[in-house]
Amino acid sequence: MPPEIHFQLCEGLLEDIRFVGGGSTGNAQLVSRLIKGRPVKEVRPLLSGIDCRNGTSCSDQLSSALKAAENGRLAPVDSFRIYHDATPHHRIGFMANLSGDDAILKALLDKMVTADLDIIYCLGNLTGKTSRNTQFIQMIRKQKIPVILGETDWQMESGKEPDNSQPLNQKSRDWLLRLPHVMRFKMEGRTGMAFYGDYIQNLPGYSDFDPFALEMNMVCGLTNFMQSEAVFPALTAMTPQFEADIILFSQAKKWGHWHVAEKNFISLGPAVESKGLSWGLLETNSGEVRFEQITIDA
Repeated sequence: MPPEIHFQLCEGLLEDIRFVGGGSTGNAQLVSRLIKGRPVKEVRPLLSGIDCRNGTSCSDQLSSALKAAENGRLAPVDSFRIYHDATPHHRIGFMANLSGDDAILKALLDKMVTADLDIIYCLGNLTGKTSRNTQFIQMIRKQKIPVILGETDWQMESGKEPDNSQPLNQKSRDWLLRLPHVMRFKMEGRTGMAFYGDYIQNLPGYSDFDPFALEMNMVCGLTNFMQSEAVFPALTAMTPQFEADIILFSQAKKWGHWHVAEKNFISLGPAVESKGLSWGLLETNSGEVRFEQITIDA
């Protein structure tokens, strides 16, 4: 049975049905296509009671979920997922924008594992315009590196691949779909958060009252990823309402570190630059937050 079933209800009609992470892929796709756009009250009896394994089936589980939604026992999911790392860290390695190149991932990891890091995080755009996205996903899963979804990854898992990109298989798309969009971590009493960029603001149900929404709105909308310093006074006025003390992002594909009103804003650039490969080192020492771009030979 699939561990997750995703669907949307729009005025009693079923939309965007997706069985994630298990079950019969072909049958699940067929069921999804046949019932898309049809009224819940019409399709639920057709799905109920179908036995495939262990007295139930993908269709039967969807019927149960629809019944729970109709009865108000199934709450809507959050518009975006947050990964919580509750372990305090002192030295964190960050990388982003790897674009499906498993050779670059291996080269970075070979250097990062010698840097006495507490943990390594990846801030999105794992995939790219390459035929090796599947191999890359297999490699980063094997390394068990905490990752968040980038904009290209979001397009890939939705089946909306960028031009000249090779489509992923269903297993890889399902893995991407279950990734978090935002990361929360701790450093010497400080709260850190990391996200990729403004695609999160376009997710269904996104609200300005969601956790870390203020930080993301200020970085993406107000400051254009910290490129508009003229608005820093307005940013300063908003920082007392922030939940996070350290904010990282990677959509701008530029490296940078800004101190604004005792908050640290950090932009992660691409993993590949003309001068070599790059990753970011974030560390705390006696209360001071330091960030450094580490460049190695390609």
